[in-house]
Amino acid sequence: MTHTNPTINNSQPTTTEQPTPLNPQGYSRIKPTAELIGLHHQTLRRWWKADKFPKPIDINGIPMFRNSDILRFIENQQPVSEV
Repeated sequence: MTHTNPTINNSQPTTTEQPTPLNPQGYSRIKPTAELIGLHHQTLRRWWKADKFPKPIDINGIPMFRNSDILRFIENQQPVSEV
């Protein structure tokens, strides 16, 4: 007889549909930021180089976005109207 651990064999997804809210005082890396906005990370890089998105700051050699800048960007986006 084998013993199964229900916490290991749980078939339920561990993630939720809602993204975790950003702490305005925190920082985010490039890929999670791009996923949050719905862009590829290379597109996000092109956008900040073209001044279409806030530039990241360098923290120990890692480009990081201020969450407050990300939230401000999201709030300022115009809704896209369908034609």
